[in-house]
Amino acid sequence: MLLQATKITKRFGHRTILDEVEIKVQPGEVVSILGPNGAGKTTLIKILSTLIKPGSGDLCIAGTNALENALHVRPSLGVVVHEPLAYLEFTPYENLAFFGKMYAIDSLERRINTLLGEVGLAQFAHDQMRVFSRGMIQRFMIAKSLIHNPTLLLLDEPFSGLDVAAKQFVLDRIHHERSQGKGIVLTTHDTELAYIAGSRFLFLLNADLKAVAQKDEIAVDELAHRYEQDLKQHQMK
Repeated sequence: MLLQATKITKRFGHRTILDEVEIKVQPGEVVSILGPNGAGKTTLIKILSTLIKPGSGDLCIAGTNALENALHVRPSLGVVVHEPLAYLEFTPYENLAFFGKMYAIDSLERRINTLLGEVGLAQFAHDQMRVFSRGMIQRFMIAKSLIHNPTLLLLDEPFSGLDVAAKQFVLDRIHHERSQGKGIVLTTHDTELAYIAGSRFLFLLNADLKAVAQKDEIAVDELAHRYEQDLKQHQMK
């Protein structure tokens, strides 16, 4: 088991964002979490990635209590969130060199050049990132998340704001990393992209995370229909 979260609860003031949420992730699976804006998807990803702590609950990553040993488990995590989490006045190469040295990566220069080539940023390796488009930033974030070869990827709305070509790149990369045995959690509000990328589907609505189906148990049209129906029911509450 790469990740197991149990009864994760998070409140901001009087509002419950996550209510006893539970999720497991095995090697080689992509867990797609569908939910509308404001459903708590970003909060969940940040908790799973140890960026913020839950109000209550347990989080185990690769057999380690991640809430008590965040620094120990972070090398096994690759994280993509809305914020760039990079120094935009620096170049992609400089950023990856900085983060790579933090993880004491062997043959770092070769690793950086390989990743920048794989994500299509080789020709921009020495350009300041502050002039990058949203799609270019996303490509860099994927390279950054992979620099230390993590076993678990946590991707928050990885398709947001991207054009068709950039979305396809992200999908291809997700499939590639899954084929390498990595576990992946991604959040999105797009049922089609969730279906293409995922192997298992969950809905996050009104602070509740609901298991829906494995990919071989449901067609994309049925997934979209069930999501729309559940969304309507929760909006009426």
